[in-house]
Amino acid sequence: MIKLGPQTSYKNIPGLHIRNILVPLDGSKNSKKSLLAAIHLAAEHEASLVVIYVMHSSEKKYRKDDFEDVPPSFIIEAKKLAMENKISFESRILTGDPGHSIVEYAHTHHVDLIVIGARGLSTFKKIFLGSVSHYVMQKADMPIVLIK
Repeated sequence: MIKLGPQTSYKNIPGLHIRNILVPLDGSKNSKKSLLAAIHLAAEHEASLVVIYVMHSSEKKYRKDDFEDVPPSFIIEAKKLAMENKISFESRILTGDPGHSIVEYAHTHHVDLIVIGARGLSTFKKIFLGSVSHYVMQKADMPIVLIK
Protein backbone atom coordinates (compact mmCIF):
# COMPACT_ATOMS: atom_id res chain seq x y z
CA MET A 1 0.00 0.00 0.00
CA ILE A 2 1.28 3.45 -0.92
CA LYS A 3 0.63 6.27 1.52
CA LEU A 4 0.19 9.68 -0.04
CA GLY A 5 0.73 12.68 2.14
CA PRO A 6 0.91 16.43 1.60
CA GLN A 7 4.60 16.19 0.67
CA THR A 8 4.10 13.38 -1.88
CA SER A 9 5.29 14.23 -5.37
CA TYR A 10 3.95 12.60 -8.51
CA LYS A 11 7.59 11.76 -9.27
CA ASN A 12 7.66 9.40 -6.29
CA ILE A 13 4.73 7.22 -7.33
CA PRO A 14 6.13 3.86 -8.53
CA GLY A 15 5.48 3.01 -12.17
CA LEU A 16 4.24 6.47 -13.12
CA HIS A 17 6.47 7.75 -15.90
CA ILE A 18 5.04 10.81 -17.59
CA ARG A 19 6.87 11.98 -20.69
CA ASN A 20 4.05 13.06 -23.05
CA ILE A 21 0.98 14.93 -21.81
CA LEU A 22 -2.03 15.49 -24.06
CA VAL A 23 -4.27 18.49 -23.41
CA PRO A 24 -7.40 18.90 -25.53
CA LEU A 25 -8.39 22.58 -25.67
CA ASP A 26 -11.53 24.29 -26.92
CA GLY A 27 -11.16 27.77 -25.45
CA SER A 28 -13.51 27.10 -22.53
CA LYS A 29 -12.77 28.07 -18.93
CA ASN A 30 -12.16 24.45 -17.90
CA SER A 31 -9.87 23.76 -20.84
CA LYS A 32 -7.77 26.77 -19.81
CA LYS A 33 -7.61 25.38 -16.27
CA SER A 34 -6.57 22.00 -17.66
CA LEU A 35 -3.76 23.69 -19.61
CA LEU A 36 -2.40 25.27 -16.42
CA ALA A 37 -2.51 21.91 -14.61
CA ALA A 38 -0.80 20.20 -17.56
CA ILE A 39 1.97 22.82 -17.64
CA HIS A 40 2.55 22.27 -13.93
CA LEU A 41 2.73 18.49 -14.40
CA ALA A 42 4.95 18.81 -17.47
CA ALA A 43 7.39 21.00 -15.55
CA GLU A 44 7.42 18.61 -12.60
CA HIS A 45 8.05 15.56 -14.82
CA GLU A 46 10.17 17.24 -17.49
CA ALA A 47 7.51 16.07 -19.95
CA SER A 48 6.43 17.43 -23.31
CA LEU A 49 3.01 18.92 -23.93
CA VAL A 50 0.77 18.22 -26.91
CA VAL A 51 -2.24 20.49 -27.28
CA ILE A 52 -5.00 19.43 -29.63
CA TYR A 53 -8.12 21.18 -30.80
CA VAL A 54 -10.79 18.99 -32.34
CA MET A 55 -13.34 20.69 -34.53
CA HIS A 56 -16.51 18.65 -34.39
CA SER A 57 -17.37 17.43 -37.87
CA SER A 58 -20.74 19.21 -37.53
CA GLU A 59 -19.08 22.64 -37.19
CA LYS A 60 -19.74 23.93 -40.68
CA LYS A 61 -18.56 27.47 -39.94
CA TYR A 62 -14.89 26.38 -39.80
CA ARG A 63 -12.72 24.17 -41.93
CA LYS A 64 -9.42 22.67 -40.89
CA ASP A 65 -7.73 24.70 -43.66
CA ASP A 66 -8.90 27.90 -41.93
CA PHE A 67 -6.28 27.28 -39.21
CA GLU A 68 -3.31 26.17 -41.28
CA ASP A 69 -1.55 29.51 -41.04
CA VAL A 70 -3.19 31.03 -37.96
CA PRO A 71 -4.28 28.71 -35.14
CA PRO A 72 -7.05 29.70 -32.69
CA SER A 73 -5.95 32.25 -30.10
CA PHE A 74 -6.14 29.75 -27.24
CA ILE A 75 -3.52 27.57 -28.96
CA ILE A 76 -1.25 30.59 -29.40
CA GLU A 77 -1.76 31.39 -25.70
CA ALA A 78 -0.99 27.76 -24.76
CA LYS A 79 2.25 27.84 -26.73
CA LYS A 80 3.27 31.11 -25.06
CA LEU A 81 2.63 29.70 -21.57
CA ALA A 82 4.55 26.51 -22.38
CA MET A 83 7.51 28.48 -23.73
CA GLU A 84 7.53 30.75 -20.65
CA ASN A 85 7.77 27.62 -18.51
CA LYS A 86 10.38 25.96 -20.76
CA ILE A 87 8.02 23.12 -21.70
CA SER A 88 8.41 21.28 -24.99
CA PHE A 89 5.23 22.08 -26.94
CA GLU A 90 3.45 20.99 -30.09
CA SER A 91 -0.11 21.47 -31.27
CA ARG A 92 -2.46 19.69 -33.64
CA ILE A 93 -5.84 20.62 -35.09
CA LEU A 94 -8.09 17.66 -35.85
CA THR A 95 -11.53 17.32 -37.38
CA GLY A 96 -14.10 14.74 -36.30
CA ASP A 97 -15.88 13.59 -33.21
CA PRO A 98 -13.96 15.20 -30.32
CA GLY A 99 -14.06 12.27 -27.88
CA HIS A 100 -13.09 9.69 -30.45
CA SER A 101 -10.39 11.92 -31.95
CA ILE A 102 -8.80 12.59 -28.55
CA VAL A 103 -8.68 8.90 -27.64
CA GLU A 104 -7.41 7.86 -31.07
CA TYR A 105 -4.67 10.49 -30.96
CA ALA A 106 -3.64 9.43 -27.44
CA HIS A 107 -3.46 5.76 -28.44
CA THR A 108 -1.45 6.37 -31.61
CA HIS A 109 1.02 8.97 -30.30
CA HIS A 110 2.41 7.40 -27.11
CA VAL A 111 0.59 9.72 -24.71
CA ASP A 112 1.28 8.95 -21.04
CA LEU A 113 -1.34 11.25 -19.51
CA ILE A 114 -4.41 13.17 -20.66
CA VAL A 115 -5.37 16.36 -18.82
CA ILE A 116 -8.89 17.39 -19.84
CA GLY A 117 -11.53 19.86 -18.69
CA ALA A 118 -14.75 18.36 -17.35
CA ARG A 119 -16.96 20.55 -19.48
CA GLY A 120 -16.15 22.56 -22.55
CA LEU A 121 -17.69 24.38 -25.45
CA SER A 122 -19.86 22.51 -27.89
CA THR A 123 -22.27 23.25 -30.68
CA PHE A 124 -24.64 20.79 -28.99
CA LYS A 125 -23.76 21.98 -25.50
CA LYS A 126 -27.16 21.31 -23.93
CA ILE A 127 -27.38 17.75 -25.28
CA PHE A 128 -23.80 16.57 -24.82
CA LEU A 129 -22.67 18.55 -21.78
CA GLY A 130 -19.61 16.78 -20.43
CA SER A 131 -19.88 13.89 -22.86
CA VAL A 132 -16.42 14.37 -24.40
CA SER A 133 -14.57 14.04 -21.09
CA HIS A 134 -16.84 11.13 -20.12
CA TYR A 135 -16.08 9.35 -23.39
CA VAL A 136 -12.34 9.91 -22.97
CA MET A 137 -12.48 8.56 -19.41
CA GLN A 138 -14.27 5.42 -20.60
CA LYS A 139 -12.16 4.69 -23.69
CA ALA A 140 -8.59 5.86 -22.98
CA ASP A 141 -6.21 3.32 -21.50
CA MET A 142 -3.81 5.78 -19.90
CA PRO A 143 -4.20 7.93 -16.76
CA ILE A 144 -6.49 10.93 -17.04
CA VAL A 145 -6.63 14.08 -14.94
CA LEU A 146 -10.09 15.61 -15.06
CA ILE A 147 -10.23 19.34 -14.28
CA LYS A 148 -13.44 20.95 -13.03
